[in-house]
Amino acid sequence: MAFNRDKFKRLVHYVIWRVGEHDWFGAVKLNKVLWFSDTEALAHTGTSITGATYTRQQFGPVPKAIMPIRKELEQDGVIHVARRGKLERLTALTKPDMQPFTLSEMAIIDWWIEHIATYETAQSISTKSHDYAWQIASLGEVIPMTASLAVRIRAPKDDELEWAKKTATKLGL
Repeated sequence: MAFNRDKFKRLVHYVIWRVGEHDWFGAVKLNKVLWFSDTEALAHTGTSITGATYTRQQFGPVPKAIMPIRKELEQDGVIHVARRGKLERLTALTKPDMQPFTLSEMAIIDWWIEHIATYETAQSISTKSHDYAWQIASLGEVIPMTASLAVRIRAPKDDELEWAKKTATKLGL
């Protein structure tokens, strides 16, 4: 899917509008909502929501277009960016127009916003974004979006291993 700049810009504005004032929701969590929304849409529909390109950065995947879009939204007078200690506070000044988004896209986006804002710290969600897709790229390198569909297969442990052995014995394997 080609990058849809307008849709990406609206999505960034929307996420900031929904949770910009939420305690401890800053740039790291914004990037995670964008990444997980795009990759979940890819897994469910075969295409991401925005077509954004993400790069591997220290705290997880970061959309290449995030800083120019944030600056543009700030210049347009629709968001405000302020630094409060270590947190970069992003506040929406206007409500975004989400008309280009489908209901299924909005459901994915809203779920990730709620989940990340309510249940995750920047550190915990960063750890979750350090998945196989993130690990296969070098720092600063583009992460192939389809790599988010790959999962490393691991050996079963403890109860899983015991269950597998019992099942294999029952089946005569």
